[in-house]
Amino acid sequence: MHALALRPLAAAGRRFSILVATASLVLGGCAQWKEAPEPPTKRGLPAATVADEAAVLDVIFWPVPLEIPGALSEPIGAADQTATTVDPLDMLWREVDELAVPADTRQHLINNGLRAGRIEHIEQWIERIGLPQPADASEQLMQQAAVSSEIAHSRHRIPFRNGQPQDFAIRQTAAGNQSVLVRSGSTSHGRSLEQPQFLLTVQTHPEPDSRVRVRTWPRIEHGPFRQSYVSNDQAIRMNSRRDSWPLHELAIELALDQNQTLIVAPARDAFGLGKQLLTDVGPDGSKERVVILIRLARKPQPKL
Repeated sequence: MHALALRPLAAAGRRFSILVATASLVLGGCAQWKEAPEPPTKRGLPAATVADEAAVLDVIFWPVPLEIPGALSEPIGAADQTATTVDPLDMLWREVDELAVPADTRQHLINNGLRAGRIEHIEQWIERIGLPQPADASEQLMQQAAVSSEIAHSRHRIPFRNGQPQDFAIRQTAAGNQSVLVRSGSTSHGRSLEQPQFLLTVQTHPEPDSRVRVRTWPRIEHGPFRQSYVSNDQAIRMNSRRDSWPLHELAIELALDQNQTLIVAPARDAFGLGKQLLTDVGPDGSKERVVILIRLARKPQPKL
């Protein structure tokens, strides 16, 4: 399975200013949040419809720069003023409710170099600080065709039925063997895996209060493909799959309301599994970092 690469305050006293305009110019502007376009249909065929009982999620692997132009170190007009840079994720975490994630889950994530939380209307935050919006699928596909990357830069709008899991590639399949270490409390366990591929599994469950509970966890496929036969009342079919290592100890379960987003990101100083999952070094030596956004775009529709 290959990753679908869809390459996507002035303060009182001493006067500080965030150079949002500069960030916009450097990073490509702050256009309105782009809604994923509906897939084209063949002539003569009816457009595909989404079942009323399905929730619709945006699952986005969003590249976030390590720094953007930030505040001035001296008041505007001072002879020795110098521009500084800030990490946009530091600004993002001020808006994120990390306490929405259970304490034991947060600790498991922290031990493995990851952070998670829930944010309201993330598109407003993106626009406010001038970061580029996650681009649509066709734009990202063209970008990745030109620039090689091992880590996914993609956006998917997918309907989810109750309890049905769906997988998304986080990284391309590794060329050789890799060691993976997972920390759980005071213990660690590791494995050497043949040509591993890191995946994200997502499933949803409707809540009685009309919210949608999202459950997501990383999973690693590895080793050679193995063939097996699966039978049912109608036919026997051949199935080909690799061994799988689901990391359920890192599962995140969170209830989302309309337009709320679950965010998963590597720690500021990336280490451990967070570094292995969501960071990379580009062909030119530049560092890359990807943030996972899971946004509830549509709740299940009640039957009339």
